[in-house]
Amino acid sequence: MDATSETPLLRMRGIQKYFPGVKALKEVDLTLHTGEVLALLGENGAGKSTLIKILGGAHQADKGIIEIRGHVANLNTPQASQAAGIGIIYQEFNLVPFLSARENIFLGQEPGRISFIPKTEEEAKAKALFKRIGIKVPIDLECNLLTVAQQQIVEIAKALAQDARIMVMDEPSAALSPRETKGLFEVVHELKKQGIGVIYISHRLDEIFEIADRVTILRDGEHIDTRPIGNLTREQMIELMVGRSLEKEFPRRSTSLGEVRMGVSRLNRANNVRNVSFEIKAGEVLGMTGLVGAGRTETARLLFGADQLDSGTIQLDGKPVSTNSPKDAIRQGICLLTEDRK
Repeated sequence: MDATSETPLLRMRGIQKYFPGVKALKEVDLTLHTGEVLALLGENGAGKSTLIKILGGAHQADKGIIEIRGHVANLNTPQASQAAGIGIIYQEFNLVPFLSARENIFLGQEPGRISFIPKTEEEAKAKALFKRIGIKVPIDLECNLLTVAQQQIVEIAKALAQDARIMVMDEPSAALSPRETKGLFEVVHELKKQGIGVIYISHRLDEIFEIADRVTILRDGEHIDTRPIGNLTREQMIELMVGRSLEKEFPRRSTSLGEVRMGVSRLNRANNVRNVSFEIKAGEVLGMTGLVGAGRTETARLLFGADQLDSGTIQLDGKPVSTNSPKDAIRQGICLLTEDRK
């Protein structure tokens, strides 16, 4: 990376965006250099998504200038953005559910209006892309049959296949395991070697220190600061994001808990859930964590009656209940908000 390059790969100057009753962006500046990873940080509502949608042609700025390699760019449509060499990986997937992973990757990249890329060529390219990422995905399986994590990997491969010079990754590791994230970082490093500039958005601050060269921080729609990653500590980063000094990132809260509302004992389901037990008290928030494939989603589906138990018991207020279907669970006051909420 040459951060002192006379002509940045991307420069956004004085970007403003208004929505009814809201000034979403206020004179925001952003600069990306060739072969650089720029972390774009901010709390929810800071303006990151709006800025990226302007760069991707989904929104148009009400004021400001966007330059690519020193030339003013009119990114008034997603097609114009892609033609300018910009690849966006949104958190909201842009996949056709009834097409395969392979077909989604190359959709819209056909050489002519009535021409198609040979299937064998698509297969070879798709496998090569997934190999670079370090994750295997069934390339001929329809995307609606893939897990959320696999769908996100297809989006990353699709963006890589577009040969963009500017790559925006919005929370790309959110559904990835540490091993998969390591593979993603290897891809990012390879993109840097090829002179591609990467804008990397993540709430996982540890990732930022590992992958980023510089950091741009937004707060309440304003550009707060841009610094080399080596000139920031984790505490300084958080303070710039929230606008105040934090003694503790997760301060302990005094909470009065009630009686046990739900008791789960030795839940089992095929090979996905084994001997899961826990209790939830009134007024309590219980966190369930684990890597992709650890059984979190499968356990939630058992509680909601979407899948059937092989063995185990569920109690509500000390009384055994049966959740043989979602209808049964809803009658008992159990609801499920799934990870895919489109």
